[in-house]
Amino acid sequence: MIYVIGIGIHGRASLAVRALRLIEEAGLIVGGRRHLDEFPDASGRKSPFAGLKGAASAIRGHLKAKKSHVAVLATGDPLLYGIGSFILKEFGPDNVEVIPNVSVVQEAFARIKEEMNGVKVLSVHGREADFDWLALEVASNKKLALFTDRENSPAKLAKELLKRGVTCRAAVCEALGTKAEKVFKGTLEEVAGKKSFDPLNVFIIMNERGRPQESGFGLPDSLFRHSGGMITKEEFRVIALSKLCITRHSVVWDIGACSGSVAIEAARLTSGDVYAIEKEAARVKDMEENARRFNVGNLVIIKGEAPGALKGLPPPDAVFVGGGGEGISGILSFVSKRLKKGGRVVVNAVTMETASKALEFLSKKGWDKELLLVSVSKSKKAGKLTMFSANNPLFIISGRKPL
Repeated sequence: MIYVIGIGIHGRASLAVRALRLIEEAGLIVGGRRHLDEFPDASGRKSPFAGLKGAASAIRGHLKAKKSHVAVLATGDPLLYGIGSFILKEFGPDNVEVIPNVSVVQEAFARIKEEMNGVKVLSVHGREADFDWLALEVASNKKLALFTDRENSPAKLAKELLKRGVTCRAAVCEALGTKAEKVFKGTLEEVAGKKSFDPLNVFIIMNERGRPQESGFGLPDSLFRHSGGMITKEEFRVIALSKLCITRHSVVWDIGACSGSVAIEAARLTSGDVYAIEKEAARVKDMEENARRFNVGNLVIIKGEAPGALKGLPPPDAVFVGGGGEGISGILSFVSKRLKKGGRVVVNAVTMETASKALEFLSKKGWDKELLLVSVSKSKKAGKLTMFSANNPLFIISGRKPL
């Protein structure tokens, strides 16, 4: 039998009587040197951890030759980015018992005196960090706890998040339970400004504005890859999506999809297919990357120009047109024939001419319609002061096909 035993930050003193007995009676004890040093009087053979394959080989050799059990020492909860998952997979659940302890994440939250409700635990320890993915996780969760390492330090991670427009509170809990223990609380900017952190740390990110990916819409622009500002800004996107009235099973067309921000958000709102049509190759590549980032499996990307590229697509419940320019009338004419009864069409237009043609078309059709002129200004820093920067105003024209 293999016992995977979690050891808390207080070492031997953190263990219950049964866990201590199992370690003392084990024929083989596998663990890091600092854990093995906690049990100088244990009679079993001590095998310092030398990688997962080395640990598995030592355990397999011992079990084959002897009948005594094995104790594998881990930090905190062995199933929280620990060796426990590997041992279970390698030897099977019938041959393994996991005895968890207080995890270092629990200790970290206790240090900063924050509740753990809703926290998501991730790790970039010993692996290549995907900073775009990490920014998405921060945007989608109110609290994150990250295991880091020398390469992916809290300072480096904070800098990459700031590049992607993420700003929020943070804390770094270093070397918990040792004489070198430190707790730093501040902002991401302050974490990024620190030169170094102990590699044994928990990086906690607290984003009060975090929203679960499973619900809601209006993702920050910074999470999307786009070029030349070719993206439907998040505030305009929220209004357009609300006017589309997408349901759980809607089929959606996004015509002139650019970076795909509207199409991707639509795909997260429906289990139906979303068809994104874009004629520019560079923007199609942006959209493909964004689809990968957000892991949307119901997005179909079509390189082509409307209305020709729309032929053969399933009838939509909702259609978004990101401009259309001089061809808006032809696009809407095709859409009106294919749109399901009661379906919605929304046109975002930056010019008066496009807005006028779209409104005129809907009027002639006798559809329920609405015209909005939306202007958004965002605050930005001007030294120690705050000023506003305005986006170009946008016409949002929406219509509903009669039942």
